[in-house]
Amino acid sequence: MSSSSLRRFGDQVVITAAQARAFLASPAGIRFRRLVAGGAMLTAPLLFRIPLLRRYPLLRALEAIGGVALVIKAAEALRDWDPSAPGPIVIDVPPAS
Repeated sequence: MSSSSLRRFGDQVVITAAQARAFLASPAGIRFRRLVAGGAMLTAPLLFRIPLLRRYPLLRALEAIGGVALVIKAAEALRDWDPSAPGPIVIDVPPAS
């Protein structure tokens, strides 16, 4: 292949926010959202327990403020998102005890 026939990956992938929203609202997008959200809900608690990752200050800070719960809440919001609903997505987080 000549260099003129090769294209960079970034040049080939161009989607708009409207196209992404349309995909996420489609049946395939709903399945994709459920799989991603389910994976995040299952792996978030495990990721916070890996000793190698606990060295990073960001992950330690997330763990201290209940990061697993926040990640799970965000994943639930992704899973339950309804693109036909107007307005922003609001995630209710209970107050710290």
